[in-house]
Amino acid sequence: MKLLELLNRLIRDLSGIALGFMTLLVLVQVFYRYVLNSPLSETQELSIYAMVYVVMLGCTIAVRNKTHIAVDLVGRMLPPRFAWGMRQFSYCIMLFFFGVLLTTGWKLTTRSMLQMSPSTGIPLGYVVFSIPLCAGISILYILEQMFRDRVRQTPRSN
Repeated sequence: MKLLELLNRLIRDLSGIALGFMTLLVLVQVFYRYVLNSPLSETQELSIYAMVYVVMLGCTIAVRNKTHIAVDLVGRMLPPRFAWGMRQFSYCIMLFFFGVLLTTGWKLTTRSMLQMSPSTGIPLGYVVFSIPLCAGISILYILEQMFRDRVRQTPRSN
């Protein structure tokens, strides 16, 4: 669990660095476009790629902190035993979703490694890799939550 906390801290730091990098690139782009009248195509493309990583890394942070969108109205009205079952069902749906993202994202990553970005020449697979990377990390976080939930509130048989 401490390893996952360290991973979460690393992801938060990387996300912050990517956000700062994206902001810097946009500022440079604005300066070149409006002050020097000579826009740079590379900065726009790189800022989009940084934004992709900020969003995908932010998704893993939301999964870890349980701040993603959830409808918990029904769960709050149920008895604890059924609420526990509903949470486990929700975790299973999330695992399925991120599992699909992981497998299809990996296939897309391997296919897009040969495709180069127009202005920077970076293989697009590096950008697309954010999908399976963040899906895999989200799966780890969901499994951790399932384990903690099971240890805390294992339903008692009547």
